[in-house]
Amino acid sequence: MLVTGSSGFVGSRLVQMLLERKAKRIVCFDVVPPSKELKERFELARKSPSADPNATVEVVVDSLTNQDAVVDACKGVDIVYHIAALVGPFHDRAKYEAVNYRGTLHVLEGCKRHFVRRLVFSSSPSTRFTGKDITGQREEELPIPSHFLALYAETKAMAEQAVTEALDPPNLLTISVAPHQVYGPHDPLFLPNLLETAGNGRLRIFGAGKNIVSFCYVDNYCHGLLCGADSLETNSPTLGKFYIVTDGEPQLFWDVLNRAIVAMGFKDLNSKLHLPLWLLYGLAYICNVIGFVTGKKLKLNPFNVRMLTIHRYFSLDNSRNHLKFEPLITFNEGWQRTIEWFQENWLPEYKAKQQ
Repeated sequence: MLVTGSSGFVGSRLVQMLLERKAKRIVCFDVVPPSKELKERFELARKSPSADPNATVEVVVDSLTNQDAVVDACKGVDIVYHIAALVGPFHDRAKYEAVNYRGTLHVLEGCKRHFVRRLVFSSSPSTRFTGKDITGQREEELPIPSHFLALYAETKAMAEQAVTEALDPPNLLTISVAPHQVYGPHDPLFLPNLLETAGNGRLRIFGAGKNIVSFCYVDNYCHGLLCGADSLETNSPTLGKFYIVTDGEPQLFWDVLNRAIVAMGFKDLNSKLHLPLWLLYGLAYICNVIGFVTGKKLKLNPFNVRMLTIHRYFSLDNSRNHLKFEPLITFNEGWQRTIEWFQENWLPEYKAKQQ
């Protein structure tokens, strides 16, 4: 297997699960070298009772923008899991395109040159966002729009379309699998950013706080990626398709977040005044103007306000029927595991910074 983005949140967990499921050789490709702690996690997985005792983990530290390095990493590989991407709303178009789109073209070139038969692309539901509520639709009811809310979503959509167009049975079988609101231990983005804002007393519930959202525990997403790879046969109905995997039952976003905030010992969001949407959008557009003038990307923007206030939950019908996907872990169990990990690992460091 080749796993791009192997030092990241999802990629590193995928490497562990691949090892635990008897992968013989894993090529870990990332611009960031694995930390000592991450190497220890890989070694622990390699020594698990279910693992192949002779499994090897090879590390390639390079960028998706380096076509030669990406192509070379595909040598001798049976399956590519393309997880790496430039994420977040704070980069410019050139960087997003170089990594998310052209980097994916490099992966596809590597697959073609070295006769890799299966490619699983980690996509994003944001490639389907129009700013309107999503209330349990299936994937075919969510086409890629003509206008995108963020550069990240646009470049991920470009990459996904390239992966779909590269489908060439029986030579190259491709599929795109996406999580919605992925979370779990070691999460570096979603939960720590919100927890830090809450801990500093700056977070309030946006609007009525009743928006419903699908979540996906990191193990469930990695399992979905593995199900995607397993489905790739010449006549499979999954070929070239896009699937979303989640924990199943959607949740009240602000209630769930508040549970984690209170568990950290921070002030209950329900004890504070909610921020009205007219005020939030007004401030967000002002921040956009300030950002345009100063050249800086501010965290408060219309996109973020929209994402924190609309319904975003999805049907699992297609993933269940086509990928044979079922969540390994319930939301409540996954969220509790995540809270406990953040209490033990994130909270002490946060408190130390405040002193």
